[in-house]
Amino acid sequence: MVSYGPFSNMFKSASNIFGNVFTTSQEVNPNGQSRTKAEFVAEAKQALQNTSAMVFFKNNPKFIEELAEKAASLVDDPSTPIVGKDLFPKTAQVTMHQQVLYCDDSTSMKREDRWASQNMLINRIARVTTRILPESEGVYLRYINQDIPKLNSLKFEQLLDVVEPLRWGGDTPIGTNLRSKVLEPLVYSKLPNNLKRPLLVSIITDGLPEPEPKSTFVDAIVECGDRLEAANLPRESVKFMVGQVGTAPASTRFLQEVANYKRISKVVFVAAEKLDAAASNLENDWKMDEWLIETLYAPIMKSEGK
Repeated sequence: MVSYGPFSNMFKSASNIFGNVFTTSQEVNPNGQSRTKAEFVAEAKQALQNTSAMVFFKNNPKFIEELAEKAASLVDDPSTPIVGKDLFPKTAQVTMHQQVLYCDDSTSMKREDRWASQNMLINRIARVTTRILPESEGVYLRYINQDIPKLNSLKFEQLLDVVEPLRWGGDTPIGTNLRSKVLEPLVYSKLPNNLKRPLLVSIITDGLPEPEPKSTFVDAIVECGDRLEAANLPRESVKFMVGQVGTAPASTRFLQEVANYKRISKVVFVAAEKLDAAASNLENDWKMDEWLIETLYAPIMKSEGK
């Protein structure tokens, strides 16, 4: 089981984390021959073919070039499998999406170490999704209740200063503020012609909507698809991964209902396992990165009907 220690230790400097190599049984480069930047470019372009993301990158070869260059630098890195032959197409597609972390800061997050578990997930998702991300890009961070400045395009190294002082408190208007804090500023304000990359919104929560109706959350996602289509973009341009921390039965039931809504099923993936429980069973960084890429790729795969 991974031990992350106190919160401050989870947000080590990037150099410390990237240099923290666990002993694993996996071979980094089993065929003994490193792949080149050109090969990674070709593999990334192949992964992009016939996907809803193609429209965003057909005139942006620089993004893929920079992504491939960073991938090539990790070929022999024993701490992560994300550029391995089998995993790289998924890593590339995840990285091509603008990562948005929409997190729960309601009062119930103080229970069961949910707040610390969420902070760990923020840290690890940001780490794995920025390792081959072009230098000019970053992750976006939003909370249900708190309005915090300067949470756009964050570098991995910036997360400690942003997240460490925060605390929980408030209700769970998850759908209302998904619309106002994520979709309005990051999607609708950029339509019809200024949305540069598809979005992958990772939603972490421990409860069910309160005081808003449960339908507000689903309605916000339906509206997003409608507005994308009205702007002549695929509904799948914005995808959602939704996961639970903690063991609240009401949250589990709510997320099961979300998973069963046919109106949003093509763009929403609800993780079957509770995220904190799944992460706690992983043995090392390698397994953590592999699990996160597979989890984040799931809504992309689902949206493409794979």
